[in-house]
Amino acid sequence: MAEPKDTWTRHGNDGVSGNMAGLMGDFTPAGLTKAMAIATNPIVATKFEVNDLGNNEVEIDYIGDKTRKIWSKWEETSPGKWQIVDLTDKG
Repeated sequence: MAEPKDTWTRHGNDGVSGNMAGLMGDFTPAGLTKAMAIATNPIVATKFEVNDLGNNEVEIDYIGDKTRKIWSKWEETSPGKWQIVDLTDKG
């Protein structure tokens, strides 16, 4: 059973490495719609930092030439499976 923090870390790694298949599985349909809007300006990063805001809300800083902060709300959609239900690009 995956813990939320493990999932958030894997998600950040997938974002940095460009693992689209891994990223896609992290979104509910509602979350995916918002992710597609963010994807119009692709994230380019070499590392990331996860900030646990509590209440299953996370900010991930994707760090490269610039830093982009993505806020996300996660939900356990089935036992041990955490997915993004909402997200916002905070720049």
